[in-house]
Amino acid sequence: MAYAMALRAEDLPLLLTSCAERTQRFGMMPGGIMPDQHPYVPVPEECRRALTSRLPYLTESVLNELRATELAYRDGTIPPIEPPMWISRSVGAALDAMSLESADEITDTLSVARTTGARRARQGVPIAALIRAYHVGGRLINYTVAQWAAEQGLAAERSAAFMDTVLTVAEQHSLAAVNAYQELRRSLPAASAAEGLLHALLNGETSAVVAGELARELALPEHGRYAVIVLRPGVPGGPSRPPAELPAWIAGLRTVWQAHHDAAFGIVVLKDAGPGVLGDGLPASGVRVGISAAVPGLTELGRARRQAELAERTLGRGTGVAHFEERLTQAMLAMAPDVALQMQSRVLAPVLELDEATRDVLLETLRAWRTAEGSMAEAAKALYCHRNTILYRLRKLERLTRRSLSSPHDMIEIVLAAEAFELTHGVGAARRETRAQPFPLGKLDMTTYPHGNS
Repeated sequence: MAYAMALRAEDLPLLLTSCAERTQRFGMMPGGIMPDQHPYVPVPEECRRALTSRLPYLTESVLNELRATELAYRDGTIPPIEPPMWISRSVGAALDAMSLESADEITDTLSVARTTGARRARQGVPIAALIRAYHVGGRLINYTVAQWAAEQGLAAERSAAFMDTVLTVAEQHSLAAVNAYQELRRSLPAASAAEGLLHALLNGETSAVVAGELARELALPEHGRYAVIVLRPGVPGGPSRPPAELPAWIAGLRTVWQAHHDAAFGIVVLKDAGPGVLGDGLPASGVRVGISAAVPGLTELGRARRQAELAERTLGRGTGVAHFEERLTQAMLAMAPDVALQMQSRVLAPVLELDEATRDVLLETLRAWRTAEGSMAEAAKALYCHRNTILYRLRKLERLTRRSLSSPHDMIEIVLAAEAFELTHGVGAARRETRAQPFPLGKLDMTTYPHGNS
């Protein structure tokens, strides 16, 4: 039987008024569930089939309203791929429940609601958003049942009875979801499982089983794109940033933080974004931040952590944000401190014998010239001097090192030696051990994802 969505304007107010009168006459139990003495009237099977045929439309309608009104449905808290599937399941379960012969049978249809409630709790979705999802779904189903009844020419009293049944189903499904949500939230203090799993992955574990468990515990995509952030105080022994004070969302991307001594490690779900967008969302004043390249999945978090720490070490004694992909040369030198020391000693020895002021001027000029892509004029603007001054200083550097900046081989040696010096003495001096220490079990910040996962 074809199902027409049209409804005569004069029909719906009568149906809704009759439904309201029945509710007032029989009353409601706490939470909106009709009391036992209220006559339960199952929705006809042909109505259920008609609405089931419209399930894609109902799902899309509910999803569109939730995305328009609830931030969790559009900011990544709930992975975008999830809502269509879960809304369809929830609406389908409600449609099946409303045609059951007895109200007692509704309890057999609550599994989807309970699973949804627990899942939303694990994802950190506000409970108000969960309640609203069931409110929107119930309201839409009720409206379409009223439309179907009007199309069939049913009496207002009978139509209202069907709508009461829909309300009963919606209330019980909503209550089951909320109870599951609250029950899981009460169990959140036991977060040791998630802590241990994240610890293992950051420490280099590549087991797909461990990754899958963490994905379930924290409602993370197992095979999504990730980046790791390391954040340390700007000076040794400085105050560390507690995870609770760090942004749970960076550039709209969900982030889980774990504390480790003076450092905090952030695991970022990149989705389609690149790591370059993360810098602007992090504190850069008085801290040292290293950001890894993108890695394809939770099993690669150990590699991303090493990249983030290498990027942070390229800051030397300075502060700020360092992206691994933008500092590959410095990262290679940081990985091999003996080679870096030998490079600067062999190439820059005459320069390093100069007084500190002269040495720093020459190296600063070289840095400005490199930044200006070899333009004397642009380097002069950056250093507020004449271009001939830049030329004079570079020629002096060539004489002292016995190398020519016009020779690709010589220029590479000079640049690498200067980078090595900055890592150990100057702008980029390294102050940490180059070998990454094992990542001991720290305190996992569960403020944003204080849950397991399903």
